[in-house]
Amino acid sequence: MTIIKVVSSSDRPQELPKVAASSWKILIATCLTNFVIGLDLSITNVAIPNIEQSFSSASTADISWCLTFYMLTYAGALIVSGRWADRFGRVRVLNGGFTCLVFGSALLAFAPTVPLLIAARGLIGVGAAMAAPASLGIAIASWPPERRATAVTIWSSTLALSSVVGPIIGGFVIELSSWRWAFALNIPIGIGALIWGARVLPESDRDPDVRRPDLLGSVLITAATSALALFIVKGSEWGWSSPRVLGLFMFTALGTGCLIRRISRHADPILPRSLLAIPSFRVAICSLFLFGLGFFSSMLIVVLYLTELGGYSTVRTGLGISVMASMAFTTANFSGRLADRFGHRRVAVPGMCCFIIGCLWLYQNAGASPNFFVDLFPALLLMGLGIGSGPTLLSAAAVSEVDPSNFSVAGAVAQTARQLSGAIGISIAVAISGSNADESSFRATFLYLAVVVAMATVTALRLSMDSQPRGS
Repeated sequence: MTIIKVVSSSDRPQELPKVAASSWKILIATCLTNFVIGLDLSITNVAIPNIEQSFSSASTADISWCLTFYMLTYAGALIVSGRWADRFGRVRVLNGGFTCLVFGSALLAFAPTVPLLIAARGLIGVGAAMAAPASLGIAIASWPPERRATAVTIWSSTLALSSVVGPIIGGFVIELSSWRWAFALNIPIGIGALIWGARVLPESDRDPDVRRPDLLGSVLITAATSALALFIVKGSEWGWSSPRVLGLFMFTALGTGCLIRRISRHADPILPRSLLAIPSFRVAICSLFLFGLGFFSSMLIVVLYLTELGGYSTVRTGLGISVMASMAFTTANFSGRLADRFGHRRVAVPGMCCFIIGCLWLYQNAGASPNFFVDLFPALLLMGLGIGSGPTLLSAAAVSEVDPSNFSVAGAVAQTARQLSGAIGISIAVAISGSNADESSFRATFLYLAVVVAMATVTALRLSMDSQPRGS
């Protein structure tokens, strides 16, 4: 006897909604803005050794502030710019940020001194901070709730794509001319992004009722983290018991205390208390911060390892870094789809474990004149797999249960966590590797990367197993 089972519509697998063509156009335009931001950062990593050669009196720790100060200004302005985007319109804020980025790139290309170089990087950081959350808010708002993990990961993956292209193009330009011409590449690409965005991006509704951003909170978080980064980088050189280092420590403690007090009492603090009440947001942000301690500094440390210990040229270094970035880009493109179906935790945690294994591989095989395909290639692939699934999905998890009206601010908080941890992580990594980097110092640095990402992985295990986007 044949038994026929009648399956109701509720028993059938739920189909994910289709995405309109207009939403894809908006996502592509916002991805271009993220690409320019990532291109600038990836070129900076490759250019650090050449910049140091141009300013012979500056140490690696001094030049590393080109990255650190960029991240600090980026972090300090992010949440403020998110409020500006909600209050004055996301496209308007995005265009203002790109104007700062293009002008800063032009200043960077002609900077005659290290302080002016660092100041130009800070201006670029402010511009990137204005553009990034606005573009993310535009992209998320145009996609169905059930598909937003895909939108966020595609948007985030353009950072990995620029990390593939940036080191290769930057390496060739630096090798053939100078690092100044490499940074000048941002100018025409940035102008093109402004023109295209003006044609396809819809302006969001302005909300005059949105409270003014907490500018003092932004200053406090930037100043306290700057003091902490300088304390870490210069502590060994100046002496840990010297008045300057002790003063930096006291300033960091005081600034952090004032920031915590302001967040707890201000009517609209830089870190909204309503977001902290969402469990998935809290866990994802903590994990993202810990992952950022290793993620951002890993790019710089691998570059320094290849150039200083491996004796690689700028072009070979760029090609080597592009292996990790290529894997990150490839992984990011399908990890979002997997997260839409299986949840963020099931996909992010295995990827983060791959990053840890890659760091331990480098720790085990670090040495002078490394064999690329034996000592480096497997590690770079594993680390790229982790970068493509870890931070992108943690960012998606952070906004998965956030109300759509707070997308820009929530996205800005997630990116602030990444940038602050990046600044601190680079400072720690540079302090560990030291000015006269050798095999033992690089081993210690690779071990540090593995430990902080392991902490991030343990934190990510607290995410809900069935985490899905809001509205699904």
